[in-house]
Amino acid sequence: MQAFSDMRRNRTHQTYLTFFGLAGILVLCQIMSSLYPWIPTFVGVVFAYLILEFEHREIKAANIALGFVYLCFYDASKGFYLFSYVILFILVYRFALLKIQTLITCDNCILASYVIVAYIGHYLLNGFLAYLDNETFPYFSNYYFYSIALDSLLCFMLFRVSR
Repeated sequence: MQAFSDMRRNRTHQTYLTFFGLAGILVLCQIMSSLYPWIPTFVGVVFAYLILEFEHREIKAANIALGFVYLCFYDASKGFYLFSYVILFILVYRFALLKIQTLITCDNCILASYVIVAYIGHYLLNGFLAYLDNETFPYFSNYYFYSIALDSLLCFMLFRVSR
């Protein structure tokens, strides 16, 4: 049995399995949300996750790249301007993040505000870009409020805000 001792299963390399599993779930959710409009796209959850990962300074490059790729995939598949979520993330992280954290004291309220900024800020940024491009404005519907509520509840269950 000594000859086969190096063939044991190693549990330390399962992070790649979870990474590809998460990528598959996100793509499946995106496809399902295109087919059935009542299934949310979880863009607010991904946006809040990106903000929390950048706050901790423990940057996991693969997870952050997956988040940005998913946001760009969302922009491309839903007909928004490409990289508008990346632009929104840069603007929020650089200018509004510290203000949000100092004004709001409730940790769950901070998570909800990240989700609200993700959806409403994305709509406003795309409206501004449409104005600059002389295109029609994106349609604002009650679906935004439904997605905000669902993504906020999911963020409450998944994430913790550390101060």
